[in-house]
Amino acid sequence: MSLYDPNFYQNDTPDKCLDRMVDAILNRDEITLFDEVQYFWHQKWELSTIEDPGEKDALRYALKACLVEKMVEIWGMPPKNKKDFAPLWCKNVSAYEAGFSVIKEQHKKYFIEEISSVFQKRNIFAPRNYLFFV
Repeated sequence: MSLYDPNFYQNDTPDKCLDRMVDAILNRDEITLFDEVQYFWHQKWELSTIEDPGEKDALRYALKACLVEKMVEIWGMPPKNKKDFAPLWCKNVSAYEAGFSVIKEQHKKYFIEEISSVFQKRNIFAPRNYLFFV
């Protein structure tokens, strides 16, 4: 089934959308990531009610927790001003020991002074304004 199939998003859930976001990050596909974040917002899903995905892959689990926490931050800022909070499971997600960067290694030097604390606490490098396009 393709993203262009009208039935692709039928019975969609926040966890399925988070899976697509993580896949986009791992594939360095920013356009799909941006589209999925926008889609998530328009679904009006409550971030606080996202169930623990119980992800076995440590990197995917860390990325999901970071994405949820970052969306809470973004949703709470103007012009959205939506009050929401991260579900409790996010607090229990450990740092990814091996480290990871959401942007290409050669671009990290441009953001070394502007790192996202949401991602940094899980040993994932992301610019401070990562995802602020929403």
